[in-house]
Amino acid sequence: MNRLRGVVAIVVVLITVALVAFGGFGQRQKLAVFVQAAAPVPAADLELIRNYATQRCAVITGAGVCTQGELMYAQRLTNSYIGNSITVEGMRQLAQALGADHIIILRIVRWEKELSYKPERSLLLLGATSFLNTSLQILISPLGLLMGIEKEATVGLFATVFSPQGDVEFSTTVTYEDHPLLSLLTADPVEAAKGAIDSALYQLAVAL
Repeated sequence: MNRLRGVVAIVVVLITVALVAFGGFGQRQKLAVFVQAAAPVPAADLELIRNYATQRCAVITGAGVCTQGELMYAQRLTNSYIGNSITVEGMRQLAQALGADHIIILRIVRWEKELSYKPERSLLLLGATSFLNTSLQILISPLGLLMGIEKEATVGLFATVFSPQGDVEFSTTVTYEDHPLLSLLTADPVEAAKGAIDSALYQLAVAL
């Protein structure tokens, strides 16, 4: 019983600390989230991902998050643009203009869609229809070939968090694969990017 009480007490303390940490993080912090593409990401998809990152960051961290309009205005105002590189002074000016406690840069470094063929799936379907007559087998055989084709969408993400002084506070790399049922029709790099963003933001929330 004493051991059980000890375990329960530890769990309660951990939950309390986590709640206080997340609550304090959300109340005190303002975040600026930039999403950049170092891979061939379609412009429309990149815009969707940027909006998603802003919304999810607010939900996961509980912090205030700068809007896309604020980010664009601050970059024009300071003439400091988040791209392949930015000076420490530029980072400081951006943080000051935005009133941000942390600047988060999510850089997409991998954006892939790959097709592969799984012959065992085709053989399974063709074997299951072997009792049918020849005409039906001929009609179903193309479906068997399609069942063996699958698509996998993979996105790699490099996340870096900067302080208002331009120092690196945290960084992580995330790779996420979208490989759903009927993947040939539904696998989507945008969904993979969303999964990668969620994973990076959860790590960020714990680290900060």
